[in-house]
Amino acid sequence: MRIRSEQITEFKDKKNLMTKMMVQNLSSRTTVESLNRLFSEFGAVRSVSLATDIMTGRCGGFGFVHLDEQQTGTALCALNGRRLGDRVLRVTLEQKRDHEITPIKHNQNCP
Repeated sequence: MRIRSEQITEFKDKKNLMTKMMVQNLSSRTTVESLNRLFSEFGAVRSVSLATDIMTGRCGGFGFVHLDEQQTGTALCALNGRRLGDRVLRVTLEQKRDHEITPIKHNQNCP
């Protein structure tokens, strides 16, 4: 597998902190554009990356989405467990390394 990325916008400004979410259980038909559309309901998508199969170039079942930190909680609660095509998505915060910014805490009691 390799990661194909589409950078939409990238902010390194401390006022615009981003959080990276991992999206699992994606269909092989999922595209960067379809994932961008899905997450853009919750705010400006900064980047989308999909793991792709080297032989076919199709989605390998997971990807990453960067959103502004303020929209991450809402997107996480709304999209985790939601159907996309014939699959039920699993959306989680990516584990941050020690030298990176600590993400907002995920509230297990999402409405």
